[in-house]
Formats: sequence, C-alpha cells, structure tokens
Amino acid sequence: MVVARCWQQWITEGRVYRRGGSGRPRNTNDREDRAIRRVATSAPTTSLASIQRHLPPSRHPVPSRETIRRRLTEVGLRSRRPLRRLPLTPHHRQCRLDFADLGHLGV
Repeated sequence: MVVARCWQQWITEGRVYRRGGSGRPRNTNDREDRAIRRVATSAPTTSLASIQRHLPPSRHPVPSRETIRRRLTEVGLRSRRPLRRLPLTPHHRQCRLDFADLGHLGV
C-alpha cells in the first residue's frame, strides 16, 4: 500500500513528500550543532563539560553532555578526556621499577 501511495503521488504531483519520522524531537537546532562542532574542532582536547559551557548563553536548558557527545558522533568527531597525568618517560619507568624492587627486598 505504501509503494502504491508513493507512486500515485509521483504520478499526480511529480514528487514524493517524505513524512516526518516518529521519535522525540531534537534538542538542538542546526545553529547549535554548528557551535558544538566549531568548539570541538577549534580545541580538540576540549572536554564535553567545557563545550557545554562555551555554548551560547541564551540556550535554556543547556544541552546535556550526552547530547553533545551524540552531535559530535554524527559528524565523525569524538570527545576527548583531558589527560589526568603525563605519561611516564622510559627513565622514570625504570626508576619506579628499581624502587619497587628495593621495596620487595626489604632494603
């Protein structure tokens, strides 16, 4: 039945209108989506919380972190968490291993 209705509309009007899908309406509009992308691409190490703070202040309620994560995923970006600490250099790693070995010996 659906195909027949689409075909009939194509014959009579020369085009087919797509009905809106079911589901919850989007929380952000195109302008806010662009703002999210702009903040994320200008500073790649920006966290979701800081992207949330950089959105225009006229927006109430502010989109959640999960919404921001979804918008970034839609355009192929990922949110990155800032490093909690710097990675160890090979020298520091060896020093830690030496210290741990001394601790086991009771020296």
